[in-house]
Amino acid sequence: METLSFALSVTGPIFLTLIIGYWLAGIGLLRESFVDDASRLVFLVTLPVLLFIKIFTADAELGQQLPLLAAGFLGTLVTIPLAWGAARPLATGDRSAFIQGAFRGNLGIIGLAWAANAYGSSGLAQAALVMAVVTILYNLTAVALFAVYSQKVKFSWGRLGRDIAQNPLIIAIVLALLGRQFGLRLPDILLQTGNYLASVTLPLALLCIGASLDLSLLRRSSLTAFGAVAFKLLAVPVVLLAFGWLFGLDAQSMGVLLLLAAAPSATVSFIMARAMGGNSQLAANIVALSTLFSIVTASLGLALLEVIYR
Repeated sequence: METLSFALSVTGPIFLTLIIGYWLAGIGLLRESFVDDASRLVFLVTLPVLLFIKIFTADAELGQQLPLLAAGFLGTLVTIPLAWGAARPLATGDRSAFIQGAFRGNLGIIGLAWAANAYGSSGLAQAALVMAVVTILYNLTAVALFAVYSQKVKFSWGRLGRDIAQNPLIIAIVLALLGRQFGLRLPDILLQTGNYLASVTLPLALLCIGASLDLSLLRRSSLTAFGAVAFKLLAVPVVLLAFGWLFGLDAQSMGVLLLLAAAPSATVSFIMARAMGGNSQLAANIVALSTLFSIVTASLGLALLEVIYR
């Protein structure tokens, strides 16, 4: 009971913040224009600052996190072709939405928020590093999906390189690592200012995600959507945790890996489906369903890990 209480203390506040965002949007207090502007602010400014500050000031060295990074990278590398194979029986127009929803998680907000709730700054720093590695894989897969399924746009490897090089989250993580490597010292006033900006990131982002949810989509969800959600919330965590076990990760690292793996499908999968001319309705259903059910699966998974590593 104690372990389940701990798990709910990690996921529960995130879920309630999403519901508050959904409610505020319903009563007109969070308008679409505000959500759009706030989401851009988070992506371009406050989230990069958060990642930079937490990695730059973390106690652990990068070398100590290599087993965790390897588990995250290899686990994700395995889940991508598995998701691709699971989509083979579907209609062509549904495949891109299924694949994106099945393996691509909302690491930047939900995953980071869970890791921070569970393990504080050290867990957040670990999650940020894993996110950087996995995000590159996500982008590579996005290019492959465009090449195979897009009916509108074709992406090039050059475009991929530019996207990665210009991604503010990856830039922030690389700068933080370089700063640590070269022993850079930042004035306290800059660190304090960075902490002020960082502190608004997760609550604001969660409110925006909640405001963007359309729970009416749940009534129109199909078996295909449930299949993608089951893959994302059950198969992906099992695969990544298997690699974590192979690399002998400690309890906290396994917990961080689980929380990232169990994060719901990323909202960008809906954008990708629309850009490729795929089934954007299916993609939206997968995002909504996975956001709802991830609270249950992540809580149970974290409670189980607590029992195993106790």
